[in-house]
Amino acid sequence: MSTSQVNYEVLSLLLVTAAAIMSIRSFENYFKYNHQRIGLALYGVIWLQTGTGFLRPDRGSKGRSIWFSVHWLLGITVSLLGIINIYTGLQAYHTKTLRSTSVWNLTFTVEIAVIVFIYLLQQKWHYIMQSGVILGNEPVQPTDQETSSTYEKKELSAMPSSSEPC
Repeated sequence: MSTSQVNYEVLSLLLVTAAAIMSIRSFENYFKYNHQRIGLALYGVIWLQTGTGFLRPDRGSKGRSIWFSVHWLLGITVSLLGIINIYTGLQAYHTKTLRSTSVWNLTFTVEIAVIVFIYLLQQKWHYIMQSGVILGNEPVQPTDQETSSTYEKKELSAMPSSSEPC
């Protein structure tokens, strides 16, 4: 893990901890609203994921795959709870102030859609770059995999079909 990544993770943990302390001290925290409950659970899961990060087994050890699955699931949980909590917070704000939050809901929804699009695009970026350019007049070059599968199909079709093995 790079030093800058560790620094960003420590910084984000400190910011989340400061936000948790400020929200518990400054707001009515009877935890009767979903936004408050989800926020408290979110703080707990963030610290739990940090704890599992410190307990990371060495590569190749027996518990590494289990650790990876737990750490990954906790990360996904943090992401989903954070998204849900923003929407419940906007709803709570609307309920308390009677002000419209439709612009904020739309803005956040667009932001999430862009993030999901970029995430899905990066999954296929290598394939897109290997596929060739389609926009200009440049010919699309087949990949090695496509060329070899076409060659294999030609070889197989040239062979006589027989129901008996050799």
